[in-house]
Amino acid sequence: MSRKGSVLGTAMLASVMLLSACGGNSSGNNSGNTASEGDSTTPAVEKVNEFGWKLPQKTTQIHFFQAEKGNPDKINRKQAAFHDYLLKEFNVDIQRSSLDVDPKEKLNLMLVSGDYPEVIAAMDESQISQWKAQGKIIDLAPLVDKYGPNLKKELGSRYETYLDADGKLWGLPRGWGYLPIPDFTAHIRWDWYQEIGAPEIKTPDDYYNVLKQIVAKHPTNDKGEKNYALSWNSDVRIDSALGFWGLKDGYKEDGDHNLTHWLNTAEGKEGLLYYNRFFREGLMDPDAFINKFDDWKIKFSNERIAGHIGPWWQSWNAGHEIWQKTDPDYKEDKRFVQMAFKAPDAEKAYLSAKNTHGWNYTVITDKAKNAEEIIKFLDFTVSPIGTRLMGWGIPNLPESYWNYEGDGKWSFNETQKQTLLDGKLDFEKTETANGSNSFWLAYPQGLLSDDNKSTAWFDQNFIADEKWKKLMNDNVKDTIYDNTEQRVSFTNENPLTIKNQQVEDLVKTGFVKVIMSQSEDEASRNFDELRDKANKLGLKDLEQYRTEEYKKNLALVK
Repeated sequence: MSRKGSVLGTAMLASVMLLSACGGNSSGNNSGNTASEGDSTTPAVEKVNEFGWKLPQKTTQIHFFQAEKGNPDKINRKQAAFHDYLLKEFNVDIQRSSLDVDPKEKLNLMLVSGDYPEVIAAMDESQISQWKAQGKIIDLAPLVDKYGPNLKKELGSRYETYLDADGKLWGLPRGWGYLPIPDFTAHIRWDWYQEIGAPEIKTPDDYYNVLKQIVAKHPTNDKGEKNYALSWNSDVRIDSALGFWGLKDGYKEDGDHNLTHWLNTAEGKEGLLYYNRFFREGLMDPDAFINKFDDWKIKFSNERIAGHIGPWWQSWNAGHEIWQKTDPDYKEDKRFVQMAFKAPDAEKAYLSAKNTHGWNYTVITDKAKNAEEIIKFLDFTVSPIGTRLMGWGIPNLPESYWNYEGDGKWSFNETQKQTLLDGKLDFEKTETANGSNSFWLAYPQGLLSDDNKSTAWFDQNFIADEKWKKLMNDNVKDTIYDNTEQRVSFTNENPLTIKNQQVEDLVKTGFVKVIMSQSEDEASRNFDELRDKANKLGLKDLEQYRTEEYKKNLALVK
């Protein structure tokens, strides 16, 4: 042995003897969590932060794919600061990835290639069924039983509804709970509407006539580009757009709770012919069905659109939130206001369907190395204070939405609140700084259990105080409805799943063809052709199945 090796061996032997002496009489079976009598080893001190979170000894990693379309650059800008905060304060490394492509295609590619992350968010029940059948996701019930007290407490009796027949839990719900605020509305360019005397709008025809008058007064923008009465983007949902004719999420319900798809109703045909009228008369943006949101937003902010039918936030984001920063002479009534109307024969308009079960699910895949630690953090986010943190983002910054003192004591940032109420809040800037709602994996959107009035959406906490949101809510509050019991599941095991997908694919392109017909007669023929094709594919069977499931769900809540 060389001198160097001899010295090293002697040093190692001395180290072993020293450790043996320190170990005393401790048993070799000691787990290390507690010290035996005579053991001088000090267990690691458990650190608890001001939110009551026990910091893991090893960084918990949650790198997840969210199966929703999103601009990767925008997502990364928004999540960066919050990621760093959670890593520092919670020892949790959480990052979201999304792509600006069809998420279904990406999920299918992941499944075939075997290249997927430990956590995937925004899976629907059909996708969960597919991944479960191939053994790619894990049962979360044992983990929730052991590490999920907040999940069980906050979900309450609802928790049982997420379990399958064998008591297994394949995904945690996202955005669950009831939040009685509008989602889907009609919109109108408010200052232009006032210019023509703000005629009463009570019916779809009133809306059409008013928009036509506005475009006649504003045929082009200041660049000479043609203006349109109505535009959409690729996120359009025809099921919701037919709510003005009394249909609930695309279905007509009779007194006995039988459901009929809009294609098999007079109301559905009337609605599509109504939208076709905009197209035939040159009042609809010809790119309405192919506009990507960012492209549509440019067209919208360039003042080329008088009306919109879709989520309320879209015209805010693409309208006055931009004009406030770009128009030096901006006045507050230069904006879109949300409103509702109904067809003369409709009992009421049904525009914002609320599913308290949640939007979709977050799953943990078979690639997870430490699912226990992931569940622990997701359980924290479901607690009221955890939801506030994830929903409102980093506290105690000038750009923060809230302040946190510790021990459960919190308050809204009054400066940001007032900026919001004044209609001047720069959401893009503040959310880049605080990261609000960057990582929506399992927490609710409904009212929080500790005060029954807070919600994860910062701006929705002040509807009664903010002038324009109050106007929106007053205009459309009667169009919000609980549609939870109409929820149905099309899993791999369901023999109707393929039929349902075929019908959905047919309708997705078919309704566009109807609306973009060159004449009313052509639109009527195209509607009838679409209806007949859908029925041939099995639409009637789907109606029957949905009706049966709906009646079962209604019976359970009575």
